[in-house]
Amino acid sequence: MADAVTALVVDDEEMTRAIVAGYLSRIGYRTLEAETKAQAWEILSASGSTIHVVLLDRRLADGDGLELYEQMKREPHLADIPVIIQTLSDSGADIAAAIRAGVFYYLVKPYDGALLRSVVRAAEETTGRLKSLQGDLRSRSDAIGLLCDGLFRFRTPQEAQNLAITLSPIATTGHSLTFGLSEILINAVEHGNLGIGFEAKGRLKAGGLLTREIEARLASAEHRDKFATLHVERSDSRVIFTVTDMGTGFDFDRYLSVDASQSNATHGRGIALARMVGFDQLTFVGNGNRVIGIVDLDRTPDSRAD
Repeated sequence: MADAVTALVVDDEEMTRAIVAGYLSRIGYRTLEAETKAQAWEILSASGSTIHVVLLDRRLADGDGLELYEQMKREPHLADIPVIIQTLSDSGADIAAAIRAGVFYYLVKPYDGALLRSVVRAAEETTGRLKSLQGDLRSRSDAIGLLCDGLFRFRTPQEAQNLAITLSPIATTGHSLTFGLSEILINAVEHGNLGIGFEAKGRLKAGGLLTREIEARLASAEHRDKFATLHVERSDSRVIFTVTDMGTGFDFDRYLSVDASQSNATHGRGIALARMVGFDQLTFVGNGNRVIGIVDLDRTPDSRAD
């Protein structure tokens, strides 16, 4: 029998740790608990300790939880563990800081058990996909750096994700570009071509039916011939990514900023976060079925404009 998935819950409130452990036990996870960064590091460093996911409070008695995350990233055996930040703050700036550090999962308290379980599973799934592609990415990154002009066609979320990971080494912005590019490519498939709106996606995710619905729509007569395109233009000073889908567009203004109204949703922040941390400029054209993302190559990664 396979070992149970182990989650490390790092929070200075005993009640919060107990509640999270209860939520995760319902999907078969075992949990370890830590009150401080120091205790968490001791657990992570223990010989033979296998942690599959970390739920990390942003504000701890002995400092910022992001500092523990950054410490983990410096250790090869810990760097790939998915980390979910949980906090009371729904500040867009705080969320952007976490994303820049490489944390792509962010829960605003209070949240319910269904949301937590959904995010934990999503973190594990995404990390698994990234790991499976890392070897190929290393072998292809030098060649991608030679790209000056290219047109790519894609249909599925998996193709969108693969394309984002493959192309992200074209600019030296690391995780942020991978995240930002994957968000606008997947958005072109799910929301653009397949017409899965915000409310519908929320219902499907809550019921665990999103993947099944995507596959059904991809195979349907209405959508099976649709595709999206990515045009990449690289100069000495910048890279321009133009993504075009075959959908009817959407109210993109609603999703260009992160605010409290989206803090309890399992989705809906991707475009705002892509704009904040993935690109120097992100502009939707016309009715929203075309988006242009620009990355400047003549600036340091930390100088990205919000």
